[in-house]
Amino acid sequence: MAELISIEELNEQLKLKPSFRVEIYDTNIHDRFSANQNEFSKTVKIKRLDEHIWLSIPKSNRKYYSPRLHIEVEQKEHLCVLHCTFGPDPDLWTMFMFVHFFLGLSFIGLFVWLYANITLDNSNTTVYILMSLIVISWIGLYIFARQNRQKATPQSKQLLKALSELIR
Repeated sequence: MAELISIEELNEQLKLKPSFRVEIYDTNIHDRFSANQNEFSKTVKIKRLDEHIWLSIPKSNRKYYSPRLHIEVEQKEHLCVLHCTFGPDPDLWTMFMFVHFFLGLSFIGLFVWLYANITLDNSNTTVYILMSLIVISWIGLYIFARQNRQKATPQSKQLLKALSELIR
């Protein structure tokens, strides 16, 4: 049986969407996920589309920080490689990325304003304050994401346990 990484090891990664690989000597992994879909329906929701499988927490137990486990299946001759990635709900991730994009665009705009002020020998105090606020906001978003990943650890363990039972 393939060894799975522990959630604690994944939480030590700096990446916001931690990932790992699992190699299985079974080429019928899709059938296994389809056959066990009803067995795990109360603890884990299984969704499948072609070479992609998503394991998530059922709506009754889901929180805003609940993780999803995305599994991409790569078929080789006598081997199946599962590329697994833990991530938040897609709606939350989209909002999170939109806020990052907005902060980045604002930072670039402030940098242009700073350049214009330097060129015109105007005061830069306001620009420095706003740029500092953006940097602090980025740090705050990162801390928020890390804290939510810590809150999601029990549910991540639940998804990892379901995955290990499915590939057994």
